[in-house]
Amino acid sequence: MRQSDRVREQRYNTFLHGLDNNNLNTGSCPPMDERELTARIRNLTRGMRSNTTTAAIFMIAAVAGFFFIGPFAFALGIVSGFFGLNAMFYKNRLKCLVSSNIVRGVLSDTFELTHYAPGCHIGQSTIKESMLIQRNWNNLSGSDMVEGFYKGVRFRFSDIHLEQVTRSKNGKKRVTVFKGQWLIIGLAKTLPWSLQLRSRLSVGKRAKSNIETENMEFNSRFQIQCGDPHTAFYILTPHFMEYILNAKSKASTRPGYRADAQTHMNFCGKEVHVALHNGRDLFEPCGRKLFATDNITALRMQMEWDVNYIKSIIEELLLNENLFATNEKEN
Repeated sequence: MRQSDRVREQRYNTFLHGLDNNNLNTGSCPPMDERELTARIRNLTRGMRSNTTTAAIFMIAAVAGFFFIGPFAFALGIVSGFFGLNAMFYKNRLKCLVSSNIVRGVLSDTFELTHYAPGCHIGQSTIKESMLIQRNWNNLSGSDMVEGFYKGVRFRFSDIHLEQVTRSKNGKKRVTVFKGQWLIIGLAKTLPWSLQLRSRLSVGKRAKSNIETENMEFNSRFQIQCGDPHTAFYILTPHFMEYILNAKSKASTRPGYRADAQTHMNFCGKEVHVALHNGRDLFEPCGRKLFATDNITALRMQMEWDVNYIKSIIEELLLNENLFATNEKEN
C-alpha cells in the first residue's frame, strides 16, 4: 500500500471522514449582518426548492414517458439528474452558510470550541471498537463534527447514520441501523474494565445482563455488560442511575425526538461513548422543509436547543464524581 493511501485510510478509520470541499467553506469568517444573512438564506432556499421541484417533474416525465417515447425518456432522466445535483449544491451552500454564521457562534457561546467541521464525522473504527451497535451495518455517513471542552472536560461528537445496504436484482435496499448523535467524553481516570449499557429497545427485553443492580427500572431499560462487578457498581452508583433515567425523560421533550429513542453507553479506558439513536440530525430545523424559515432568531433558538441537548447529557455524566472528580477534589 502506498504511503498516501495508508495515510488516507488511517484518517478515515481513526479521525474524520467527510466532505472536505464542504469544510473549506466553514471556517471562521467575518460576521454577516442579520439582514444580509436572511437574504442569503432566502435566496439559497428558493434555489434549492426550485431545482428540487424541477428535478422531480423531469423524473416523473421520464418514468411516465418510458412506455411511450422510449429512448427520449432517458434524456429526461439525465436532465432530472442535472437539476438534482444543482439542488444538492444549493443545499450544501445553505448548510455552510448557517454553520458558519449561526451554529459556530452558538457552539462557542456554550463550549470551549476547538474544532467544528460540518462535513465530517467520527471515524468508523471508533464506532466499531465501542461494540455498542450489535446489528450489522456496512455504510457510514455523518456530519457536524464538534470537538472542545466543557468545564475542563474534553469531548467530541457528531451526527452518525449507520445503514445496512444490500444489493439484489431489484437494486439497493437500505435499512437504517442507527441515526443520531455519537458523543465521546474523556474521563479523569482509567477504568480497569469496560462497562456497556444498551437500550432494551434495541437488544430486546430478553437480552441477558451479566450484572443486576438494585434499581429495577434501570435493569428493565438497559442491558448491562461488564466483566467485573466492582467496576460496574463503581460507575453505576444509585444517584448516577437516576441521572441517566432522568436524562432520557428530559430528552423526550426535545423537538423531533422519537418516542422510541435509544441510548447506549460504553465506559472504557479513559472515555465514555454515548450513542443517542433519536432518528434525526442536529443543527437542522425540525420539519420536512430544510431551513424553510428566514427568521434568524427562530433558527438560532433551534440551534441553541440542540447545543443544550448535548450539554445536558455531558452535565448528567459529570455528576458522577467517581469518573470525573480530579485528584485535587478527591483530596
